[in-house]
Amino acid sequence: MNLVTNMRIEAIINLVILVVGVVVAIAPWTFAPVCASQMRCWNTRDVETVLGASIALLALVSTYRLLAHG
Repeated sequence: MNLVTNMRIEAIINLVILVVGVVVAIAPWTFAPVCASQMRCWNTRDVETVLGASIALLALVSTYRLLAHG
């Protein structure tokens, strides 16, 4: 496989990781609540949001490095 094909595959993988990170970040606030009681699970929801945002940020940085350095 040539370099362009490898870059395309890496870009697609980074895009998929970005989407997964965004879904993980918004899930506890929208369609997948952590638990029924708001007070007991607040920290879990925050940790899941930060984890998803971190995954998305790493995917963005990886995509930027891929496009900038080819």
